[in-house]
Amino acid sequence: MVYHPRIESKELASFVTSRSRNSELWFVNNLRLEDAILGYLAKYAERYKVKLYGIAIEGNHIQGPAHFPLMNRAHFMRDLNSSVARAVPRFTPEYRGGRFWGRRYSCEFLPAPDDIEEYFFYTALQPIKDGLVERLSDYPGYHFFRDAIWGTERKFKIVRWKEYNDARRYGKLVSIKDFTDIVTLKYERLPGYEHLAQKDYAKLMLKKLEERRRKIIEERGNKPFVGRQRLLRTKRGALPKTTKTSTLTSHRPRILCICPERRAKYKAWYFSIYYGYKEASREYRNGDLEIVFPLGTYKPQIWLPVDLTQQE
Repeated sequence: MVYHPRIESKELASFVTSRSRNSELWFVNNLRLEDAILGYLAKYAERYKVKLYGIAIEGNHIQGPAHFPLMNRAHFMRDLNSSVARAVPRFTPEYRGGRFWGRRYSCEFLPAPDDIEEYFFYTALQPIKDGLVERLSDYPGYHFFRDAIWGTERKFKIVRWKEYNDARRYGKLVSIKDFTDIVTLKYERLPGYEHLAQKDYAKLMLKKLEERRRKIIEERGNKPFVGRQRLLRTKRGALPKTTKTSTLTSHRPRILCICPERRAKYKAWYFSIYYGYKEASREYRNGDLEIVFPLGTYKPQIWLPVDLTQQE
């Protein structure tokens, strides 16, 4: 069984997740790597005009809700994940080498504003839901929530390493400053709240967060949290005690939605494109190179025979 085809949409937001190989914990206790990842997020969000609602960098994965109005999620994720994979060995001496990501990123659609909000808070509350800390203020890594609700913009320095190394390779006297860009990481306000003043928006989001936090703690019962001090002692590259696992045959939702009727509607939309893609792909592989693919899908790679008698 192969991966399902990627479908792009300019109307629907997406929830994207990338996880390290074997779920190894390379994103812990490494502020330099963390800053590099945030810088790359800012760089590629600017380049591809992506609307970021939130992002979690937690132990072995990066995930969050985002909107790709230019239908370029694949390009954004390709560049982000390749940059992160190159940054890990640069900022992590303990890294043992080899492929960094476990598999390609996963993606589910978020059809409506309240679905985006649901997974905004899901992302924000991950450290609590995963039993790491009882309060977000205890989490030792970067957390996006306050930046997102207060409209805070953070600036990061990004080095154009290829250009810099190429210049040095040819013996030029160069300064790394000449190959450094300043990028800005910013988050979009949740849709449906644009009319609120910043202070009122932040106050409302804090209230919603606390209500959800208390519900998670109540559902946990007496289970203890890992706590800040133990998290600070976690070794980079360690394996987690528990982690989400899946195989190629595991069920993966295509639509994340809090409304069953809306979920059914968009699942029908998704599979209409999916089966249209499968049919177009079949014709394309059979030689019809003019076949029209459904909007938001990519043509599969094919190998065309080469007529050596036509080459000089």
